[in-house]
Amino acid sequence: MTELLSDPAYRHVLLNHFPVIGLAMAFVVLVIGVVFRQTATLWVGLVLVALTAGTSLPVGIFGDDAYPAVFDRLDGDGRAWLDYHTHLADSWLPVLYSNAVLAVIALGVGILRPRFLLPAALVVALVTLAGVGTAVLIADAGGKVMHPEFRLIDPPVVESSRRLRSPADH
Repeated sequence: MTELLSDPAYRHVLLNHFPVIGLAMAFVVLVIGVVFRQTATLWVGLVLVALTAGTSLPVGIFGDDAYPAVFDRLDGDGRAWLDYHTHLADSWLPVLYSNAVLAVIALGVGILRPRFLLPAALVVALVTLAGVGTAVLIADAGGKVMHPEFRLIDPPVVESSRRLRSPADH
């Protein structure tokens, strides 16, 4: 088990559902808190958003670490999907990082100025909606890396910044 947990690809796959499924569930909790103006639910929703959006940081780090070994094991289409997945992560993970930071700020605002908890939670809910969309976009491409049965279209052509260019590529 220790050997398996030391593999960054395994850790990436183990955690990558938190920013997708976890953030979607956190969004629902937060929206319920906003709609029903339930303070306790707002607190729980904000904590869940901070935690689940925050897991995108280790997911990205483990994905970066796993890239070379995974790339070497893939066929041409799998490599193209991995590059596209990496390109999307490079472009869009900052939305998830911002979402986590904003949720922490909203928690602080709620502690310092309780009357601003609801408006802060509403702002976080809107950003979380964008975060869920971002996570789904990245995850969709990631699911196609190892699963050719999900590849209904060809990936857009991009080259990942993770791949070291060989002399043959120049």
